[in-house]
Amino acid sequence: MTWRNVPQYNTENYSFGQGVLYVGAAGATPTVDIGAIRGDAKLVVTRTLLEVLQGAPQRLTAQFATKEEAILTVTSIEWNLQNLQYALGAGELTLGAGEDNIAFGGDMSVDNVAVRTVHSMPTGHTIELYLWKAQGGGEINITFGDDLAEFPYTFKALHAGSDLAGGTLADNKSLFKIRRIKS
Repeated sequence: MTWRNVPQYNTENYSFGQGVLYVGAAGATPTVDIGAIRGDAKLVVTRTLLEVLQGAPQRLTAQFATKEEAILTVTSIEWNLQNLQYALGAGELTLGAGEDNIAFGGDMSVDNVAVRTVHSMPTGHTIELYLWKAQGGGEINITFGDDLAEFPYTFKALHAGSDLAGGTLADNKSLFKIRRIKS
C-alpha cells in the first residue's frame, strides 16, 4: 500500500512546553524569572491589513499593513507581587523580610518592561523570544477556589527604537525578535 497525504517534515523542528519567562526594566536584558506557569504561553501577532480592490467585479490588487500588534500571554501559579506589578504596569511595591505589599490605584502611567522567553526544544535547540519594550495588559483576574490560584499575565509589545543591548532597531524590526540557537 502506498502512503498518501503525508507531508515532508523534519522532527528536529518539533517542540512542546512553555519555557521560562523573564521580565525586567525596559532597555536591559530581563532577569526576573516569573516562576511556574500553567497551561500555554502564547504569542499572538496580528497585522490589520487595508485591502485595495479594483475593477468590476472588484479584485484584490494590494494590501497594506495599517496596524501591527504582538501580545504575549502566560498564566502564572505563584503569588509574586513583583510579577503582579509588571502585569498591571503600575503599583507601589515594597518587599521585606517578613512582608511584601503592592498598593495600586490612581496612576495614569504604564511602566515599560522588557520580556524574554527561553524555550528548550527536544533537540537541544533553544528558542528565545524578545519583546524589546512592552507594557503589562493592565488586567489581573485571580480566583480563590478549590484549584491553584492562577495569575494571567499579558504583555503588549510597544514600538522600540533599540534592542536590549542598546543597538538601533530598524522600524521593520521594532516589536519583537525570535531567535533559534542550534546546539
